[in-house]
Amino acid sequence: MDALRTGTLAMQVNLWASLAYGGMLLLAPDLFCDLLKAEAVNTAWLRTIGAALIGTNVVGSWLWLKSPSVDMGKVQFATAALEAAAMATSLMLEEFTAQNLWMVQVSVVLAVAVAAGLYPAAQDETYAAA
Repeated sequence: MDALRTGTLAMQVNLWASLAYGGMLLLAPDLFCDLLKAEAVNTAWLRTIGAALIGTNVVGSWLWLKSPSVDMGKVQFATAALEAAAMATSLMLEEFTAQNLWMVQVSVVLAVAVAAGLYPAAQDETYAAA
């Protein structure tokens, strides 16, 4: 699979996964806590994170898919990598209070996979061949 196709697939996963997570966090943070079996403490932060996911990941991915560019690819890769690092750090520091921790672990694996898949979208060489 060439770099542009890898980036495109990762961007599509980023868009749809972020839409699902972001939508739930923004519109139904209590339901998200119920699914994780976590305490619904200060769900305002969850709404804010949901809005950020939709604004940055969904809109950014959609714009890149509409017109691929290295600048937008760099933004999406950096965002995904930072999110994956933050989630992995919180997981290692045992900051998550969820009883269904496996759902958090799957989310971290997905975030790392998306970040890795978006790496080609942040490289100039990806666009030279297109």
